[in-house]
Amino acid sequence: MSEKKSKVYSPCVSVCQYDQNNTCFGCMRSKEERVKWKDTNTTDEWKLENLNNIQERMPEYTLKSWKEAYKKKVKRLNKNEST
Repeated sequence: MSEKKSKVYSPCVSVCQYDQNNTCFGCMRSKEERVKWKDTNTTDEWKLENLNNIQERMPEYTLKSWKEAYKKKVKRLNKNEST
């Protein structure tokens, strides 16, 4: 049986550096959140909620660049899926 693939893409933008609280500077996720994203039982609903939560955590200067990088990532992944 094939596994259902999520259409909600990870917020990772390949800037994986952590602060003293184990929060990633690139996507503002905790290590626990990163693990939960990879869990096949994690729902798209949780992922969408997490995307909103991490954006609320981001300082404005980070949010702007993250949104640009994430938009490009989603566009690239959607293009690869359709080919």
